[in-house]
Amino acid sequence: MKKMNIPSSKNAERLYKEISAFRLWADKYYPDRSEENDNGEWEFGVNSHFNEMLSEAILNVSETDSTEADEKLIDSLLFVVARDNEREILADELLKHKDWFELLARKSTDTQYINAQWQFAKRLASCDLCKDLVYVFIDSEDEYTSRMALETMAKIDQKRAEEYAVRFWNRGKYPEGSYEDEYQKIMVLHVLKTVGSGKLDVYLNEALAMPYKWLKKNAEEIRN
Repeated sequence: MKKMNIPSSKNAERLYKEISAFRLWADKYYPDRSEENDNGEWEFGVNSHFNEMLSEAILNVSETDSTEADEKLIDSLLFVVARDNEREILADELLKHKDWFELLARKSTDTQYINAQWQFAKRLASCDLCKDLVYVFIDSEDEYTSRMALETMAKIDQKRAEEYAVRFWNRGKYPEGSYEDEYQKIMVLHVLKTVGSGKLDVYLNEALAMPYKWLKKNAEEIRN
């Protein structure tokens, strides 16, 4: 189907309407939900308008050329990507429309939509147009986004991935004993294994000596 160059079309207006309805529902049933604490575990009611909102978002990227998108449509689509952070349906759909994926991935870096950012970070290896964004996402202040970017870097630039992995392990950004520190180190081990790093054994030994249950479990599995 040929895309229509009219972002202010009925498609966009229907999307805005469904987003408004979803916001009203979310404000009523999840008043404390924010970008920071949205883990995607929504209990969707029949009147949530989530599926309708998602369908309209997919329709827009399927039928509208990204070059014609205005800021309202861009922000609306990023909102839907961020809310769809459990199933990640829209993020996967965007990979079928690389122009849209690039546009929204780049735009997301200057927004509060952290739950959209990590979805783009984990998919950058599948979009040649914006692989460079891995170097932006990997420096994110959001732990999960940076972790997904490190995993992706192993598919894009193995040498730099090894460098960043070592940096992540030793940077001491998160408190000892925190889940952030543990899960960053778990990713480091998997990245070093993926790129075939000669440094892997050193960090496996360090991991096995640490009081982290899941880090040790991953280290043992990798070693065996």
